Amino acid sequence: MLGARTVRVLTAVIFGATFGILPMLRSLPATVSAQSLSPSLAGDELLHVLGDSVIGAPELAAPTMRDPVRLARWETGEWRYRITSGARRGQTEVESLALISVTARGETWKRTIGQDSTLYLREVVGGGLVLPSQITHTHKALVYFEPPLSYLIAGLGPGESRVFDGRMDVYSVNNPAVKWYTGRIRATTVYAGVYRVTTPAGAFRAALIKTEYQIDILAVVAVRDTLYTFYAEGVGKVAEAEHRRIAAMGLFNTDTQIGKVLVSYAAVGPPIRVEAP
Repeated sequence: MLGARTVRVLTAVIFGATFGILPMLRSLPATVSAQSLSPSLAGDELLHVLGDSVIGAPELAAPTMRDPVRLARWETGEWRYRITSGARRGQTEVESLALISVTARGETWKRTIGQDSTLYLREVVGGGLVLPSQITHTHKALVYFEPPLSYLIAGLGPGESRVFDGRMDVYSVNNPAVKWYTGRIRATTVYAGVYRVTTPAGAFRAALIKTEYQIDILAVVAVRDTLYTFYAEGVGKVAEAEHRRIAAMGLFNTDTQIGKVLVSYAAVGPPIRVEAP
């Protein structure tokens, strides 16, 4: 399930393209190996970025994720999060969701992530959502995924995983005819069970989705992103932790941990009836 985290991964790579790093790299013969990136943190270590008392013990049994759209409360509304780590710690980030007229790529939903990014999504047969395109406003970049990137996946049982392989094409928003670069993306998504999650907005029974993203650009830039996202039925995303690593042939190497927890939410659509566990 993709969200603001991978958007920010792409923003970092787009930054390089915008300011001339990637054009310079095109002339270099070497390649970047994933071995040059720091390893992903273990789950319990990464979840500490949310705070010591946020994540409780896992439940012994978890149901199959038959309707992730319902779980994520996919309806018009607004969700506010407190950043718990990194340079923006203590700040508030707002995410909003709105139904839109169908686009040329079949997108019918718009998800806005703070002031950084806008995601355009569509529902798929059998449940779930895919992400055909997004805009990264900070660097005026338009990203197309081919095939559309998996966002919410229906039918996952506890411990089950799905793998997405595809291409990403990055263009200038101001001039969509100008392509900056093409890259490959792989996303491995695992349904990792159900946990008790306590945030400023309350305590929730939340499903945990773990996704590992691998992005390779021009064989010289490598991005590895580990994402833990918690969804509570009737509420949506209640917490998120990310470990992001980027390397480019020794020119730069970043290692970032980011967390955020739900502060408040207000859905405009009709309330969803939540079954008692």
